Amino acid sequence: MALLVLFIVFLFLMIIGAPVAIAMGIASICYLAVSDLQSTIIVVRMVDSLDGLTLLAIPFFVLAGEIMNQGGLTERLFGFASKLIGHVRGGLAHVNILASMFFAGISGSAVADAAGLGRIEIKAMTNAGYKPAFSAALTAASSCIGPIIPPSILMVVYGTMTDVSIPALFIGGVVPGVLLGVAMMIYVAMIAGREGFPRQPRARLVEVFRSFLQNILALGTPVVVLAGLVFGIVTPTEAGAVAVIYSLLVAIVYGDFDIRSAGRILEESLVSTAQILFIMSCSALFGWLVTTEQVPEMLAQVFKASPFGQAAFLMATNVILLFMGTFMSLTAILVIFTPALLEMALALGVDPVHLGIVMVLNLTIGVITPPLGWCLYIVTEIAEIKFVETARAIIPFLIPLVLVLLLVTYVPAFVLWPVDWILSAN
Repeated sequence: MALLVLFIVFLFLMIIGAPVAIAMGIASICYLAVSDLQSTIIVVRMVDSLDGLTLLAIPFFVLAGEIMNQGGLTERLFGFASKLIGHVRGGLAHVNILASMFFAGISGSAVADAAGLGRIEIKAMTNAGYKPAFSAALTAASSCIGPIIPPSILMVVYGTMTDVSIPALFIGGVVPGVLLGVAMMIYVAMIAGREGFPRQPRARLVEVFRSFLQNILALGTPVVVLAGLVFGIVTPTEAGAVAVIYSLLVAIVYGDFDIRSAGRILEESLVSTAQILFIMSCSALFGWLVTTEQVPEMLAQVFKASPFGQAAFLMATNVILLFMGTFMSLTAILVIFTPALLEMALALGVDPVHLGIVMVLNLTIGVITPPLGWCLYIVTEIAEIKFVETARAIIPFLIPLVLVLLLVTYVPAFVLWPVDWILSAN
């Protein structure tokens, strides 16, 4: 009875448009009202969920992304990518994807990518003759790489909740992130001739090399963070602090940092961090109640009884997360489903690092999938077009993204082999 109340109240509040954290919190309170559990469990579970030094990495990585974004380094990354590959047919489209791969190693956020690089990318592409809807859709699609290539805020959240190694998650995300970029570039190359995409003048080799040297400090951000984690020099929390200091120094060295923007950077970082942690605390209580009712164990038994076992579980995970991602925030989905999915995964022999990458990959596709698709709304506003135009143009890009998702889902070696190779070497 109590479990039924929990889900009915939660679904009702979601249908009427209540914020997901509020919906989970109120549903949990209603559950406790009709059960024999003590009400003090609300405070205990919510506070305990935020008790961990690793969570300090979240505000640090958020702040580092804001500094790099506001500090003008996005323009430098776009300029380097343009010199590197802008001369091929559809060059600016390829530059869009490549720049997102570079920026992913700095921000760890799809929204930051779309909002920061998006303004530069969409303006450059439309000025060069690309259709605004295509430019906006490609910008949204390429932003999916943000949470996959390390560092990744979502991976920090997942690792904190599951006690899974965050360095292992970061390493496991490299190959899937590169695969996303390559798949989108292949799609662009396939349609470039048919659509008559323009070319840019080829940059001389010396110009490419000079641009690389000028931007090497910005490009080195993910290397510094990942190397520190892999070699055990810093913890995930310390890596976040290093990312902040490094990004600030780089912005100052380039002369792009304006002290007058410091207040705005701190404010936006504070708001983003507060939203993430509030959702985590509310969902921790909600998830604990679901686990207490042994829902994960019951579902695990269903998958065990299936002749397909792991394959059926992974497919169900993809379907559920892709669907939920169309109308819920990424962090909310991650913290709601992680406890249940992890228990089922362990029972079925699925590696928790592999599960984490599959979950994050699903959720990144959700940020560009209508009707919510946060990144779609961001790029639509930048391109100054109707939302339906962007939603229609994004559909072809979902094909290569879902193909990569399936490849990573059913070939765990893409995630686990680099992890085993690099960590075992240390």
